[in-house]
Amino acid sequence: MSIDQIADQEYERALNKAFWRKILSRFTGTTNVLLPFDEVREKFPIQGQHYAGLQQIPIEKIVGSFGRYLDFDRAFLPIQKKTRDRWVSIDRAHHYQIPLPPVELYKLGDIYFVKDGNHRISVAREQGQIEVDAFITEIEIPVNLTIDTKIDDLQLKKEYADFLIRSELLKVRPEANIEVSQLGLYDEMLLDIEVHRWYLNKNKKEDISFHDAVVSWYDNIYIPIVEIVRTKGLLGLFPSSTESDIALLVLSFVSYMRILKRKSDGKSEAETRSSAGRYLIQNFPIRAVKKLVNELNKTDWVDSLILQQEKSLFIEMTRINQVVPDAVIEITIPGLYKQIQEHISVHRWYLGEKDDGEVTQERSVSSWYDSVYLPIIKIIREQNILERFPGRTETDLYLWIIEHHFFMSELCDDDVTIKEAAENFTDGYSNQNGETP
Repeated sequence: MSIDQIADQEYERALNKAFWRKILSRFTGTTNVLLPFDEVREKFPIQGQHYAGLQQIPIEKIVGSFGRYLDFDRAFLPIQKKTRDRWVSIDRAHHYQIPLPPVELYKLGDIYFVKDGNHRISVAREQGQIEVDAFITEIEIPVNLTIDTKIDDLQLKKEYADFLIRSELLKVRPEANIEVSQLGLYDEMLLDIEVHRWYLNKNKKEDISFHDAVVSWYDNIYIPIVEIVRTKGLLGLFPSSTESDIALLVLSFVSYMRILKRKSDGKSEAETRSSAGRYLIQNFPIRAVKKLVNELNKTDWVDSLILQQEKSLFIEMTRINQVVPDAVIEITIPGLYKQIQEHISVHRWYLGEKDDGEVTQERSVSSWYDSVYLPIIKIIREQNILERFPGRTETDLYLWIIEHHFFMSELCDDDVTIKEAAENFTDGYSNQNGETP
């Protein structure tokens, strides 16, 4: 058989393989089309472009084309008979071992698009060639594209790119990888960052920038939840979801729980969780939501996560770890860190009235800790009150004694000292086995 006949047969075989791949892709739902360079390029802003020279490129990473994406399938098999003459001539050159010039490729992310040499790539792949010589022009975009990226993924990738550009997250946390599987979830993240920024800016003269809020949100809100998702094995329960999908859903559940707990409307823990679950199901039409809500309602770590977030927010807003490095403020009940912040705010107002001038946040925190908090902690320690409230902390008791002191002062005509209030509180509530008074 002549080489011309062999080349003709190999083309027909490649055409036939392309036909069956098309049928198979319909049944399996797998992608079978090349990525169009122009459409991909239009989705993402270019952050840079440079010539990367001659390189050997794995053929499996070439999954797109500039101008010829309708002539070949994802495996670069020919799907249009008009490709015959060019394809056969290149295949003959392959059998005659005639060297051909390198192809020209664009690189975006981790994949390549053919600028020139589509038929050469098709023949080389059909002949089992693993790599190909190519002149590379690399185009830098905000997101990574992989060999699994499909056309249907491009809009989601675009939303991710917009999120990264808006948040500038990769500039400060280059290791960050927040990829979700549903459209619209990046808008939810941006909204959550804005809410986080609002909390950080409360009672502050100089606004925290959106950039700083992004860093704080990522470190203190997002990453702790991702760690929970990993340690609790939640991703294994939802194989069609990403780690960020589950983390965002847990974040929304926890955030709504925090809101409900702050309202203090007398709802039980079960009622609060049920309300948060309904909120999640109504606002996130994702298949995994109902199953995740069932898991969250069975867990005992949601309150711990809420406390962790509230503590991180409290520390960042007050900067107490910088102002008073030895300070230990630890609360066991969600919602009470806000009361500590209110105490500091009231104390700041008091100092301002006393000095008839503006008082810095740092001074108010330091003064509150030394002149308000520590004296009550000293009483708690002197009276060994903590021993009578197992599972609670000194900060819990500080808040309860302050509240009890106010209550007694309202009831009694005589002045009631903090020490007397502490003794009365301990006698009245220490038999509750650590339950909230």
